[in-house]
Amino acid sequence: MRKTRKKDPFAVFLFSLLFLGLSVAEESKAQLERTLADDNPSVELTFMAPKHINLYTTELLSRGEFHYSIMHNFGEINSGYQNLWGIDNGANVRFYFEYGLSDRTNLAFSRTSQDKLIQFIGRKTITKQKRDSGSPISVNMNSSLGINTSDLSFLADSYSFTDRLNYTISLSAARKFNEKLSILILPIYSHFARTGREVSIDDPDTQHYFSAAGGFRYNILPRTALTVQSVVPISNSDLTPNLGIGLDVETGGHVFQMFFTTSRALNEPYLIAGENGSLLDSELRFGFNINRLFKLHD
Repeated sequence: MRKTRKKDPFAVFLFSLLFLGLSVAEESKAQLERTLADDNPSVELTFMAPKHINLYTTELLSRGEFHYSIMHNFGEINSGYQNLWGIDNGANVRFYFEYGLSDRTNLAFSRTSQDKLIQFIGRKTITKQKRDSGSPISVNMNSSLGINTSDLSFLADSYSFTDRLNYTISLSAARKFNEKLSILILPIYSHFARTGREVSIDDPDTQHYFSAAGGFRYNILPRTALTVQSVVPISNSDLTPNLGIGLDVETGGHVFQMFFTTSRALNEPYLIAGENGSLLDSELRFGFNINRLFKLHD
């Protein structure tokens, strides 16, 4: 018998408070900061894009900038040549749109085919790495509200709107050591208002998920970098860690990210709660992200 989980009102309140706090007084603060000469500028381009394979980086858009990304992840490569090593097994696709509300606050929207998940995302800079004295790292807060919009009418117990929600909060902390090496770490917390076999997560009896994630990029050519990510579950030791390895290629107008990963997921809540394959059994999936950045206005 599938277990039904009730929503957590405190989690709803906590998420709403953090999400709304992203843009409070931000614009007036940014305007004040621009009036002062900066003789100790921030470190730029720690990563090539807002996402590092599947994880949020510390790269935020400037005010008036717009970023969109099309993300794909295919079937397991051990399905063989008849399935073109997983390409024929169907893709999980995510459309992601992000806008620079100010230089330190971004708002984003995405839609993923897995569970037909819609997400509303807020990202805020807490501190930026400085070239000389000051902060040695950059830190961002990322928060998201997800809505499972898949057809669940086949279930005996109907789903309310709040049953379909999930919430995720993470902190991206990164340091650019030199022009070749950058390192990223993230503590991540996700909460599912209701769980069961109908949701694409590995443990249908668990609502709360904590994990420690991280990765690095290393430039092997001026516009090409080797990337690695790992997501290790903390709250549920029965879950399999996520691993990913890829290449970032920057072409001026686009950033292409090609990778192999043990997960079908393309967003944080499903990345830490969803099923991960075994690297030793070649349960890897090929995926790629296409990133594009525009300047809409000053």
